[in-house]
Amino acid sequence: MESDTEPSTPVSTLEATPETEYENRIANLEAAPTQSTTEYFSWQQLADISERLTGLGEQYGALTTVCTGDYVALGTERGSVVVTDYLGRVKMALGSAASAAYGAVSALAFSADHMVLVAGYAQGFVVVWDWAKGTTAAVSRPRQASDSPDAAGHPAGTAITCVGFIGASRHRYISGSGGGLVLYHHIVRRLLTTMSTQPLASDGGVLFEAAALARGTHACVTDDLGLVAILTDSSITIVKTRHGVEQQYRAGFQTAEGTRRRTVARRPYAGSVAWQSAQRIERPATTPAESDAMLPKLAYSWGAHIHILAVHLDYNVSGNGTALGSAAPRVQFERETEWTAIEDVVFCRWIDPTTLLYMTQSQRVFVFETQFAQETEISTAPPARIVGRAWVTLTTGTEAEPSYAAAMCVHRRRLFAHCGSALYVGRLLMWAERLELLATQGQLVDAIALATGFYQARTGQIVVGLPRVQRAGDAGQLRRQALVGGRLADLMRRALQSTLAVDRTPRATDAEVRALATVCVQACLALSDMQILFTDVFESFASEPYRLAFLETVEPFILSGAITRVPAQMLNALIDVFGSMLSHVQRLGAVLYALDLQHGEFDIDRVLGCCRKLRLWRTFARVWLDLGDPIAPVASIIAAAAQENELLDREQLDDEAPGAVILDYLDMVMRGRSYPDGQLLKPQARAEAYSARVAQLVFPPATDDAKSTFHTLRALLAIDTERLLETLGHILNDPFTSYINLIVKPSSPQTSRDSGRALRRASQVKSLVQVVVDALHALTMAAHSHPEQNILAPRQIGLLTSFALILYATRFPLVYLTDATVSEWSDVLLTLNDTSTRVERENAFELLFKLNPPPVYADYIDRVRCAGFFRVLEHIYYTLGQFEDALRTFLDHPDFAQRRAVFAAIQDLGAASRPHATESVCRFVVSNAAELVEVDADAFVETIEAVEALDHSSVVDALNEHPQLQFSYMRALLDPAPEQHTPSDERLPPNIGLPDEQHIVVYPFQSLVPDNAQSANKFPQALHERYLELMCQYSPGAVLPYLKQHADQGVEPLRLASVQTVCVRYGVTDGLVWALVRLGDFSAALLTLLKEVDSETSRVRAAVPETSNAELTLPDGVVSDEQEIQGHAGLTDAGRERLEDHLRVAERCIGGCVDVCKAALTRLGKDTPNDASSDEAQSKYRSLVSTQLCDLWLTLLRTALSHLHATNRTLDALPDVTLSATREAWQLVSSRQRWMLQTVLDALIFAASPASSFISLRHIIQQLIVTGTPNDKAHVDIVKQPGAARSLDIAEIQHLLAVAVSAYKTEAQLMALTNVLVDYDLFTTFAQLVRSQKQGWRVPTDAQPSPALSTRHDLCCLECRTPLFADQRQEHVMAKLRGQIAQYYETSALRVLDLHIFEDRSAQWKWMKLRTASTFDPYLGSSTRQKAADQVVLFKCGHGFHQHCMPGLAHKDLASGCAPECVQCADRSTVFRTGATG
Repeated sequence: MESDTEPSTPVSTLEATPETEYENRIANLEAAPTQSTTEYFSWQQLADISERLTGLGEQYGALTTVCTGDYVALGTERGSVVVTDYLGRVKMALGSAASAAYGAVSALAFSADHMVLVAGYAQGFVVVWDWAKGTTAAVSRPRQASDSPDAAGHPAGTAITCVGFIGASRHRYISGSGGGLVLYHHIVRRLLTTMSTQPLASDGGVLFEAAALARGTHACVTDDLGLVAILTDSSITIVKTRHGVEQQYRAGFQTAEGTRRRTVARRPYAGSVAWQSAQRIERPATTPAESDAMLPKLAYSWGAHIHILAVHLDYNVSGNGTALGSAAPRVQFERETEWTAIEDVVFCRWIDPTTLLYMTQSQRVFVFETQFAQETEISTAPPARIVGRAWVTLTTGTEAEPSYAAAMCVHRRRLFAHCGSALYVGRLLMWAERLELLATQGQLVDAIALATGFYQARTGQIVVGLPRVQRAGDAGQLRRQALVGGRLADLMRRALQSTLAVDRTPRATDAEVRALATVCVQACLALSDMQILFTDVFESFASEPYRLAFLETVEPFILSGAITRVPAQMLNALIDVFGSMLSHVQRLGAVLYALDLQHGEFDIDRVLGCCRKLRLWRTFARVWLDLGDPIAPVASIIAAAAQENELLDREQLDDEAPGAVILDYLDMVMRGRSYPDGQLLKPQARAEAYSARVAQLVFPPATDDAKSTFHTLRALLAIDTERLLETLGHILNDPFTSYINLIVKPSSPQTSRDSGRALRRASQVKSLVQVVVDALHALTMAAHSHPEQNILAPRQIGLLTSFALILYATRFPLVYLTDATVSEWSDVLLTLNDTSTRVERENAFELLFKLNPPPVYADYIDRVRCAGFFRVLEHIYYTLGQFEDALRTFLDHPDFAQRRAVFAAIQDLGAASRPHATESVCRFVVSNAAELVEVDADAFVETIEAVEALDHSSVVDALNEHPQLQFSYMRALLDPAPEQHTPSDERLPPNIGLPDEQHIVVYPFQSLVPDNAQSANKFPQALHERYLELMCQYSPGAVLPYLKQHADQGVEPLRLASVQTVCVRYGVTDGLVWALVRLGDFSAALLTLLKEVDSETSRVRAAVPETSNAELTLPDGVVSDEQEIQGHAGLTDAGRERLEDHLRVAERCIGGCVDVCKAALTRLGKDTPNDASSDEAQSKYRSLVSTQLCDLWLTLLRTALSHLHATNRTLDALPDVTLSATREAWQLVSSRQRWMLQTVLDALIFAASPASSFISLRHIIQQLIVTGTPNDKAHVDIVKQPGAARSLDIAEIQHLLAVAVSAYKTEAQLMALTNVLVDYDLFTTFAQLVRSQKQGWRVPTDAQPSPALSTRHDLCCLECRTPLFADQRQEHVMAKLRGQIAQYYETSALRVLDLHIFEDRSAQWKWMKLRTASTFDPYLGSSTRQKAADQVVLFKCGHGFHQHCMPGLAHKDLASGCAPECVQCADRSTVFRTGATG
């Protein structure tokens, strides 16, 4: 060990930066935190220094140790210590040639003035560096094995894990190694600089950490003791180093088992220790001394347990507190706090005197606040893994947690950590720091809002420095409020002064003012200190620019009930500011009646005058009621309503209208509630007194002058009679009103004499209900008796009389009226000429009759009938036994519900045991059957079924003169669920469908079904047939569903012959077809539908526009803009819809035809002849069935093809000047008719499957070709006039085949189809068709084929008789085909062609294009002129020519698109030209 100092040559020396620069850097770091104020802790990277760590590592070695102070000291693995500032600029690099052998730097610590640092090395060296000069102050060498046992020093090769200066000294420091040895070093500077070293602890255990007490901000005697804390795996020891080493405190550790030491091999294995030096803390002045001091504290962790020891100094003091003698004070340590963390603690340091920061083994960071004993997690994980050093494990071989003392340190309330290749800093902001930071940055509004949240414990954030609130009113909340309350009030005052200052430039914006007002109001409410709000805050906003903003800010707090009372000056400001703005008048009213206005606290006249002027009637009424006068607002508001002459509409009700206000006011006050909140008035006597006073005002005792006596009541009725009566009903139904009794004095003898109610007693004490009934009775009688005085309108009289009578009847059902009183009420109800109140008057009169029955009912019959009281009239007739008249009253009633009630009355009377009632019911039903059906036919049928004395036959006979009503009754009787049927347009054809097999009645070759085949039914057959006849007249669309329904049920109450006759008579096609199919007459059914198809096709042709562009031309040859638009705009939506409607009907007809053909196949295919054993009979029968079926399909195909061909001819013949709408319409018709034909072909192909032996597809096609289709110009019945059929031409064959092609996807499928059709190739069939027609492309008998084509037979030009096409296919390919053809046809007339299918998009139609059969271009290499001369022109008529053989036809005509004319038949429709398609 060397005790003398040794100069060291720095590796690199830079000029030191002035001291002020360091101070400025630290100050800037302190004043500019990177986290926001809502973050109490966050990690931030020191970017400048982190960027240079890589370069420093390459130059000096990898970083191993970090120590921060005013500067940053970095220890490297090469033994160098680099000192930098916080910008990463290197101030000094410390190291010498000798220090290279010291090993890696394992521990670093700055002195109190940050100018000297002590470094510990991995090989056991301890060096004190004067880094500003770059020299060493002392070097402590390790103890070698050869040294004496008394030699001082750490064992060689043992890493120094902790170093530190004691107090403020540069010369006294400690060092500790992992093996448990802690040394105290003292550099003595006298004549010679020497160093003494003493061991402080050496128990042979594992040293976690040793820490020396540094000097704090408060001078304390502990600074002279040189206290050092040593934490090992077995104990915590505190020794003093001044004036001799002496142990002050020691405590051993125990495991959970009790006495055994913690197992060293157990992980985690960690501990940390930290001193908090004596600090002077500024506190509120509670004593003459304005400051207090906190003595040092020691915090240490062992595993997961954390302990805090408080230092106490025991002086031998006199009475006046001065020390006696020069003896040092005795230091005592007491356990202040201890708790257990969630896992082992590896690092702990003090942030401030009351806050301890610690990190667990998973690098989660916590703070523990000692004054509140609460733990807070502030960081779950650092931004990168903190680098820990396993010096203990390397030194002792003990498996323990890495040490983080060399990688983490705390300076100026910041936590610095070495994470990988970067340095990070985390600053913990206490609640007061966050507020002060916001205030310093000028964010005073945010500071007030945050402070308010702190005060209420509602920030939703983790707050450090304030106690937590477990429940409202606990000690934590009170302490928090005590800490934050003064700071919050101070922030408000600062904000008001800075924001609203008169000399502020620029002036605060409206948003800033409103934000400040909001947070100030919220803060005052949180503080429950309205004095600050109404004095400091309100006075600050009292100037004109800010007053409106403040009042609008306070408004929602008043409306929500947070502020209920305001001072008079603030109330006056609200009235002045809001009352002067039209848009704020309603808001002022809401504010005024939300406030609790106490008498004597405001200017009454000013408030009431403002309410009256601004029509704030709700507030007006509320103020008067609070003042104890419930009568005053009634007269004022009624007068205002009368002046405005308003009539309230319930759907458009203005809440501030005087009429609405007064009715609501009466409703609440008379029910003992305050206005407008509706709370019960207290005490009860006050509520009853208010209610009685208002009742006496509205319903005074009657006098001779009713008009003036009931002035208030009449005024209320003028506002809204219905609303007033509704309010009265609500009032009288409240239980509170049952306690209201009024003393009524008769106002005149006449009033007492006229009072006919037995309820009136001499006591004159009446309930509120009695008072209301008496007042309404007196008022209505006076108004009815003296109509010339216009006391009430007729409607008001009716409503009031009805209301009073109903109220009397419901409240006093056992109190009878005198006959005179009954007569008065009856006279008013019966003679009043007002239809709008008839229902109310009838209800009242009915109650009056039931409670006070008249002596003679007959006297009231005429009067009741004239009044329209049918229910009362019914009651009279029932009482008199006139049942027919009683039932008649139901039918005479204007209300439908009452008219429908006649059926219930009929059932009740029919169920009675009195014969007289039953006879009356029967007579009434027969005589009024038509009216009963009009009311409800279904209910009428149910009634007849329910009454045994009634029968349907008599009702049906009674309805003979009303056939339509008879149909309605029979529909309800025989078809009780007609809504399930979907009534269709009468023009729409049927959707016949295939009937179920079990319901098919097979009578082959018979036209009628025997009558005895009908099954029994509940109702007679004649009834069903009559209903069918009526249905055909009035609802033809429901015939077919009705027929199907009964057929599906297995019960057929109708004769098919009768159905056929009726349907023919009334033209019901769907029913007729259904009957014909059931009868087996499929030909007739098909012809019926085909007639509908022809008829609908005619309508389609008529619906197509026929106008051409030439017809749109004006006389002078100019076409108008509107006509041109119509000519080129295309088919209109209306025209298209009309066409599609007709086409849809035709499509359904075609579908019905297909269903008929399918039904025929299903039925006839399963029939057998009578002699089933005879093969000949079976063969004949099958031949006959096959012929019938083929004829049906052939007829259907001819019709569909003829319509399609006629449409296409029309489309091709359209001139060029045709309207685009016309052309588009015909194209639509063509596409839909083609779809119809395709539907037929699809069904036919499916029906002619190999499983069927009745239908021959080839036979049908051949018959179609041979007989052709009917002439489209004169379409006649194809069955009755077969001679009208004509042969198909080539174009029609193309249409037929093209439609068949469209049903298949590929050409291969088409070939397979044609093979099924005609047994052979399609080309063979096509040639046979051409040959069989004896027209078209044929070879004349005198044609001379060329020698080159002598073996082939091709189509020839009719003019020059030379072949038009050359068949260049290989001979052996065609040989087999010709051999097959020769079996049936003559080869000399056979012509074979290829067929090419393509789609013409403009026409939306699939055409067939004939092309040359050669595999090469026959004109290749020839000249253009030769090509033009050899072009071929083919016509749809079947004729073909060379171009040069047609006289007068030039090439330019073909090129220009002009249609040539066939020489043979003058047809201009070309189907093919070489190089162009016609």
